[in-house]
Amino acid sequence: MVLHENRRDKKMLKNTYKAMQVTNDDDITFNVTLDKDIQTQEIFVSFYDTRYRHTKYGQHVARYYANTLLGKDDAGSKSIKDSALNLYGGVPDWYISAENSNAVIRFIEANS
Repeated sequence: MVLHENRRDKKMLKNTYKAMQVTNDDDITFNVTLDKDIQTQEIFVSFYDTRYRHTKYGQHVARYYANTLLGKDDAGSKSIKDSALNLYGGVPDWYISAENSNAVIRFIEANS
């Protein structure tokens, strides 16, 4: 399940505690952060396009529950392992490759 920034996200008390970068096949680099909701302790994975410096990490593109990307949520989602992921359907540049997805999975598993 993707979480787009909205009013709730702006109010979410979060702690960004780890960051990494991936570069897709079109040479677009994304900052990937792990954020923990201070109230619920849920871990989120956020993606930022580094070309646009709207925030410290770049332009926010998408946010997912870590368990969704790992395939461990209650909705029966499949892991992104070995799969490309479209981060935002309206912008063709905003995707990560299967290789990037595997790096993100390793990043989540090592840091959560």
